[in-house]
Amino acid sequence: MTASCAPRRAPCQAPPGRPESPPFPWCCGGILLLSLVLPLPIFSGPCIDPPVMESMKLKGVIKRHYYSGDRINYECRIGYFYVWPYLLSSTCEPNGSWSPIEEACLRKSCPNPEIKHGEVYAPNKTFEFESEAHISCNEGYYLRGKSILTCNRIGGNVHWSDKIPHCEKIFCGRPPEIKHGKHTNSYRNIFEYNELVTYSCNPSNGSDEYSLVGERQLICSGPGKWSSAAPLCKVVKCERPVLEHGIMVSGSRKKFSYQAVVIFECLQGFYLNGSNLVFCGGNNTWEPEMPKCIKGYKPTHPTKTPLAKYPGYPNPSNEILSLDDFEDLDTGIIALIILTAIVAVVVVCTCLYRCLHSERKEEKDMKKKEKKEKKEKEKKENKNKEKEKRRR
Repeated sequence: MTASCAPRRAPCQAPPGRPESPPFPWCCGGILLLSLVLPLPIFSGPCIDPPVMESMKLKGVIKRHYYSGDRINYECRIGYFYVWPYLLSSTCEPNGSWSPIEEACLRKSCPNPEIKHGEVYAPNKTFEFESEAHISCNEGYYLRGKSILTCNRIGGNVHWSDKIPHCEKIFCGRPPEIKHGKHTNSYRNIFEYNELVTYSCNPSNGSDEYSLVGERQLICSGPGKWSSAAPLCKVVKCERPVLEHGIMVSGSRKKFSYQAVVIFECLQGFYLNGSNLVFCGGNNTWEPEMPKCIKGYKPTHPTKTPLAKYPGYPNPSNEILSLDDFEDLDTGIIALIILTAIVAVVVVCTCLYRCLHSERKEEKDMKKKEKKEKKEKEKKENKNKEKEKRRR
């Protein structure tokens, strides 16, 4: 065997007669073309941390890093329950994010309290745990138990913070008996809500009659509770009131019994400091405190004590004005009042005059109409008579 003396070509050397290839070998072009046809992943690193959910937590072993294609599963937290058909899993995507996932669990709720003869109000519009229920009764009933309950979570279960209350009907026992007096429906032992009793005093054996001091009517307003304390029947006498430098203009009598009203007025040159109206109170004293007549001009600031502060006053809203009250008015205001009164009188007189004048005019028109009708009737009758004469 003889060896050839011809020199060997390099593997990628161009054949004779062709120019030499560039530095990048042409036989590797297929690799570049393949890389363009098959797309490579844009992001090859780990995914971001798994989404943190309020109602769910990760299930199973938690990895430090998750890569494309990895899947994580969730489960409901304690006190929550699953709502179908929401997903409980998510997948790591090639771009480093997680596939969309929503809250799939809801809070557990306490049972709806059913209150007979009452109402339940939910401030948060739900009875989920950590929510409250406010309970109230209808009119005529009262609540036995707590009015506010809280839905608490104990482990995986939910319970109300206390027993469910209930509404009971309101009843009152016998109202108090009073000395020298009585009340209506005294034969009854039980009274319902809003029922009332009326007290009255017995006749007195002496010269002075008993007065009913306090509320005359009591109403059953709550369980075993009447609207106020029972009144008293007793003889109330006040001494004749005397006002120095003043006179009594109303209410003078021989005896001043309970709630007797007296009105005072000061003499000329004095002004009244206090209330011009006082009444005989249940403690045999005048209320409010007796006024005083002070020499000089009346101050501009008010000096009267509001009678509404005295519960025994018979008509606290209808205080009678004295002549001193009008002395406080300015001359211009008084003139305006008088002018207004005159204008009102003129307007009333004008209206009356127009009414009377229109009535008289209507009467005249009626009379003229009647006369005219009468004349026409007579004329017609005369014509008829003449026609009859001609026929004859």
